[in-house]
Amino acid sequence: MDNDIRWWFTGFEEGLGALPEEERGTLLCRCAENCLQMGMLEFYRGVWERSGGDIDGFFRALGDMGGLETEIVRPGKEFWLIFHQCTCSLHTQGYIHSGLLCECSRQSVLCILRELWPERRFAVDPEGTILNGAQDCRFHIMEQEGV
Repeated sequence: MDNDIRWWFTGFEEGLGALPEEERGTLLCRCAENCLQMGMLEFYRGVWERSGGDIDGFFRALGDMGGLETEIVRPGKEFWLIFHQCTCSLHTQGYIHSGLLCECSRQSVLCILRELWPERRFAVDPEGTILNGAQDCRFHIMEQEGV
């Protein structure tokens, strides 16, 4: 951890907390998009290609990889994506410990889904995250119909 800039992230966390929820989502959506460009979007695109673009196959393939779990609640419509550890570098390198950062992960999942299935709309709800005291980061994903 670079102690020379760690102090900056304390203010960043406080600023995140002061933003209205919509503005926080907008900011962290941009962060998520940038982070995904560092290689994770290509990783998920590869899983999508290997599953033939089938969303159920995509979630099954993710669940078979280790480090995370998936559950298909309603085929093609509703899923759980469960991470067993926080992999965000801002947290793992000791810069941010606030659960507000988990909005970036939610936005990341939304970005991936929009990229892979642009004709569909999804809601992604965190139902407990490690930074908020849960054992896992659990994201409930549902297709939004009629949106």
